[in-house]
Amino acid sequence: MRTRSGPIGLAAAAVALACMLPSATRAQGVTPSSQSCDSILRAARVDSVAVGARAYLIRRDGEILPPRLRSLLLESILSNFTAPQPLVLPVFSPGPAPLRMLRPERLADDSVSSREPVLYGVYDFSILRSGAVTRIITTVPTMTPEFDARVAAAINGMAADSTAAVATRALDADAVALELRISTGPEDSRFRVPPATIFTATFPRLRFVDAMPVGMKPVPEYPDDERDEGRDGEALLRVVIDARGGAVIPTMEVVHATSPAFALAAAHTLARYHFTPAHVAGCAVPQVIEIPFWFSLRP
Repeated sequence: MRTRSGPIGLAAAAVALACMLPSATRAQGVTPSSQSCDSILRAARVDSVAVGARAYLIRRDGEILPPRLRSLLLESILSNFTAPQPLVLPVFSPGPAPLRMLRPERLADDSVSSREPVLYGVYDFSILRSGAVTRIITTVPTMTPEFDARVAAAINGMAADSTAAVATRALDADAVALELRISTGPEDSRFRVPPATIFTATFPRLRFVDAMPVGMKPVPEYPDDERDEGRDGEALLRVVIDARGGAVIPTMEVVHATSPAFALAAAHTLARYHFTPAHVAGCAVPQVIEIPFWFSLRP
């Protein structure tokens, strides 16, 4: 895990949390029909929007990757990358996340908003002194068909053209652990490194009802590791809600948290949530949502 200054990885916890989720969490009141949804979703298009994807390359140990070396590695990865054709982005952007309200205001169930498609993926790998690349782990999948496999192939291509060996020689290290993040939308302020542009393309923006929690929301349990200090805490989680209304645990990430203990407590609570998926006229679509959690020992 990483501290508040950066993202907190939950790869290990994700496996356990996936087992805690209901095996068939489905939307309440949403019954998609494959025969009619294509035309319904086409009719829900508001306009088209340019979507740009950017790549961030950082060291997983928190050390600085020299700018010239980062640019060289990114240039090699991107030169080996070929986007899937057609490129389909099935996941849509989130609505605003309430951060400071204990009882967040929510729209009426029939309120609709315009959302654009998003792409977000995280890939961990290490470069060895020999220039070889270790097994590439997709810690946050994009859910875009073939995209993650194409990224992995591009990273392996970097090793094949001997660019990777330059990194370990320049840093005089036996291995360098790296993380590649690919995302659309606003630039990520958590990473103070310049991104590289992967592509810019035009995609339809849809108007639909946002995904939202339903039923009683479980109350997060104050973590034992924080009881001695007794401070208030918070965590903001990002996760994809699929078309069945289930939280896709492998896509879960901590946007920020007061501490790793608060982040894990929030993740365990999220695993017990139930959702209605984003939908229009009975047809559901996957959507990213951001959910805040607050912790306090005060009455």
